[in-house]
Amino acid sequence: MMEYADNTLVEPKFPQDLLAEVKKAHDEEAERESVASQDKFFAVYIVAHERKMVAAESEFIIEGVYSALERANTKIMEIFNNHYPEFPASSFYAQGVWESIGSNSVGWYVSRNGTLSLEVEDEEANQCRVYAERHEVE
Repeated sequence: MMEYADNTLVEPKFPQDLLAEVKKAHDEEAERESVASQDKFFAVYIVAHERKMVAAESEFIIEGVYSALERANTKIMEIFNNHYPEFPASSFYAQGVWESIGSNSVGWYVSRNGTLSLEVEDEEANQCRVYAERHEVE
């Protein structure tokens, strides 16, 4: 298991390449923040959970707003673990694969600003996405 600064644990269900990309993003963000600490802007990370259901109404849930990238990405993985426990590491596609991943598969992506996105499509063609967006605040 991977442990983060706030003592949260990430389940080993996530593939090593995903965890490596997330760690790299966290390290780069920590370096950027130390340089930009005198800037008048700071960033917040909004964690969202979208469900586009075939046979029901779609949902959009704001799961939280975080000042630290590491905490936002950890929250994404926690939400994914809680809502989609049926997806083992073997169901994750390579980074950046989104379209035509097929049912019971997970597409994942770490953006240029370090935010993680996880997207699934189940057997009924329901699509769900857990992700974070970075927003600068004055």
